[in-house]
Amino acid sequence: MSRGYWLALSLAAAIGGHVLLSTPAKAQTKLATAKVANDFALMMSDYGNKLGLFKKHGVDVEITLITQARMVQAVVAGSIEMSLASGATLAFPPKGAPLKGVAAISGPPSILALIVRPDGAITRIDQLRNRIVAVTNLGSLTDWAVSQIALHQKWPMSDIKRVSVGDTPARVAVLKTGAADAAVVDIAAALDLEERGEAKILVRFGDLISRFQNQIIYASDKTIAGKPDAIRSFLRAWFETLDYARQNKAETVAFAQRTLEVRASVADKVYDELMLSKFFSLDGKFDPEVLKLMSKSFVELKLADRELDLSQYVTEQFLPPRPR
Repeated sequence: MSRGYWLALSLAAAIGGHVLLSTPAKAQTKLATAKVANDFALMMSDYGNKLGLFKKHGVDVEITLITQARMVQAVVAGSIEMSLASGATLAFPPKGAPLKGVAAISGPPSILALIVRPDGAITRIDQLRNRIVAVTNLGSLTDWAVSQIALHQKWPMSDIKRVSVGDTPARVAVLKTGAADAAVVDIAAALDLEERGEAKILVRFGDLISRFQNQIIYASDKTIAGKPDAIRSFLRAWFETLDYARQNKAETVAFAQRTLEVRASVADKVYDELMLSKFFSLDGKFDPEVLKLMSKSFVELKLADRELDLSQYVTEQFLPPRPR
């Protein structure tokens, strides 16, 4: 053996385990990812990134916050590969949008609330008739939620006017200026505004609607065909993030406070309401009966002209094994 060989071997032995630290990291597969809201549930993608769990599983996740309509357009254009969006997005694949649901995120819409001004002008749900409610955009989860109030009250859909204004700050702004009588926002924003005396929670949609597929993780058809292992890795990291959040309340609450820009007391309440309840799916599986209910609601919303078998637009093939 050459002197150089033995010298190299001796050096490796001397630095021991540090040789392992210099081993090149596992190659990362990039996944362009969109989330359609900055709420407690979808922020878990940001949390997983901060914890390094996506990279641990070999995926480099770049997250963009955009509206549902823009997300669907971006999937069609090929610039978005994974999406964290509403269950209402399932109305678009039957119309040709090239994406499928790959994991259920959450069930009943406990994360949504309808707020009104604190002046006492509206104090009951039946006073919403012929009023204007601010939503993200038509066909979004916030729009769907308002439609359920009309159904609950047995009113025609047209008896609650919806105005599309975009993100949460925009919805809150039109409420405060009087351009809308109510607004649908996520529960963290609603609780924060209520604590500040700037709004009142009139409806908690989780109390109004008991069965729904509130949020779903989607993958584009192109990603399903070309990066199936990356989807599996993404979902493993997602559920590992949820497990970590359940076991580390203080750290998770602090992250939520910063990310959602709410008070610590609000972040703490939201954690308890959502993380300690049955809000998050533990295994990502889709309930066939819930999918049937959603199909019916799409017809009522005029997002579809007939009831469809939505099970053909979701798949469980990428889900990691999970304890029940």
